[in-house]
Amino acid sequence: MRRSDSGKGVRRRLVELAARWGITRLLEGVHTRRRSSLLVLAYHRVLQVEDPDSYPFDPELISTTPKEFAWQMRYLREHMHPVSLSDVVRHLDAGTALPRRAVAVTFDDGFVDTYRHAFPILRELDVPATVFATTGYVDSPEPFWFELVAYLMMRIPPGSIQLEESSHSFPLGPPVEVRRGSIHMLQEILKGLPDARRTALIKDWSQRFAGRIDPAALELGRPLTWAQVAEMAAAGIEFGSHTVTHPNLTRLEESSLLRELCDSKSVLERHLGYEVKTLAYPIGTRSAYDTRVMDYARRAGFKLAVSYVAGVNWMRDLERFELRRQGVSPDISRAWFRAMTTLPAWIG
Repeated sequence: MRRSDSGKGVRRRLVELAARWGITRLLEGVHTRRRSSLLVLAYHRVLQVEDPDSYPFDPELISTTPKEFAWQMRYLREHMHPVSLSDVVRHLDAGTALPRRAVAVTFDDGFVDTYRHAFPILRELDVPATVFATTGYVDSPEPFWFELVAYLMMRIPPGSIQLEESSHSFPLGPPVEVRRGSIHMLQEILKGLPDARRTALIKDWSQRFAGRIDPAALELGRPLTWAQVAEMAAAGIEFGSHTVTHPNLTRLEESSLLRELCDSKSVLERHLGYEVKTLAYPIGTRSAYDTRVMDYARRAGFKLAVSYVAGVNWMRDLERFELRRQGVSPDISRAWFRAMTTLPAWIG
């Protein structure tokens, strides 16, 4: 085990002990120092996987199980103050403080399990949430490009894919753990490529390996439909843009960047019947958005954008187009979740 991993494990155990003993609430005043803040939670998939080794997509996109998601939302309803991102925009425009312990729930991409598993829980507990939909995939039978990469890495023979940007051939080997590692190596390469190159590679692979793609397996990773979007919206779930095709926005030229932002916004507005004000940058790390991207987001008419950089947002110096989010993952215990939502600046 690397020293950093060991240190992280010790830190997590100490935080979980503090949560169990109730110390985190005692530390809340020191953490906030009377400052108004906003915590934004980020989810991708809410899904129960019985056999991880046979799961055909990227397990790291599974944020939690339906059972744990229900507990988390119940905890937020009872101990925090859930707000919508529209509420946040209104408070920012008015210059007023958010409620104490304000938290916003968000989902990226727009997987069908957000509708199947998360939506009923959110509706039952009356927890507001925002789904950032990748509009080019809504109603599509095709998986998201990054999930297609994961599927191929788990299914095709080792060494089947070569590309000039890497000295490796993918998948790197037959064992499950090696195939899982191949997913992230190949995804990271693709995220850094110009969009046209990435799109061409994905199209080529989907055609070349079509015979190895099981339609029944793809059903597990399918995107939302517009009918599901409409039903969720009618029940109060908000929708924001996650672009059209989920590219690395920093790798786009002006015309493509505007198209990804403006087209996704206008398509959502046409289906929803209201102004779409929020955007989540695809990938969301600091290498996937910059000042140019933020400026174009403003020009496209968005009022707020979220990253995937961890931390809390202090309202006094909040950057509307660079909101931090805390990602939720399956290894988060209930004690850690309590600590993470109470002391996000320290935990993040």
